[in-house]
Amino acid sequence: MNSEKKSILFTRDERENSIAFILKEVNLRPITFKEFLRSYYKEVGFRYLFWGMGDILFIVGLLLIGVGILYFPDLHHLLENDHRDEIYFTVFGASPICYALLYFLGIWKERLLGTFELKMTLSVSLKELFIIRMLAFSGISLVVSVGGNILIWQLLGQELSLMRLLSLSFSSLFLFANIQLLLEYKIPMYCSYWVTPTIWGAVGVLFAWKQDWIAQLLLYLPLSIVTVLVFGLVLLFFYLLRYSYFMKKEGTITYVST
Repeated sequence: MNSEKKSILFTRDERENSIAFILKEVNLRPITFKEFLRSYYKEVGFRYLFWGMGDILFIVGLLLIGVGILYFPDLHHLLENDHRDEIYFTVFGASPICYALLYFLGIWKERLLGTFELKMTLSVSLKELFIIRMLAFSGISLVVSVGGNILIWQLLGQELSLMRLLSLSFSSLFLFANIQLLLEYKIPMYCSYWVTPTIWGAVGVLFAWKQDWIAQLLLYLPLSIVTVLVFGLVLLFFYLLRYSYFMKKEGTITYVST
């Protein structure tokens, strides 16, 4: 029995030759996050990545314009009564709205049309699709944030600190985006479309309840600390996207070329 066992064992040279042959034939090629972004966009294409998002962008644009028209008179009234802290609170609280609307409306539309489950069966990972979209949504939200804050600064007579407006806006946006990514890790994708909006609704109620305290904090928090916080949150956002890509998922672009 022992002699039969010994006869099927590989020698050291045989093992090394087998490993060398496998590595030569299989040609393992790890993909970095940067290469993933480039190759994914090239293989899938812009049309599929953002299919069905045109009407959502239009709706979000109309909603943001409506919110701006609705709340600008209040901002002007607050400035006249020297309530700068409440203006900063409003900017801080409203900055993630564009990102949240794009993200949640996109998921809800997939649910309503019945394409959410269909895309989960495709060879292209649905999670990777959302990673690309999150990256695009953050870019769109940054543009909206910069434009909106500059417009507020101009319309209010440049009497507010533009740097504080932008810093608070960016920190709020990426704080929301990071927490949303962390929630996505813990909550199954098939129920996140209603669970995470509920959680954010509760957070909004908490913010409104503690508005006076938070508004004072935003007004007097040193700008240097806010700036460092922005850079930290931006780096964390890209790290979490990268981490999400390398997590095990239902499908992916292949890591091995044969």
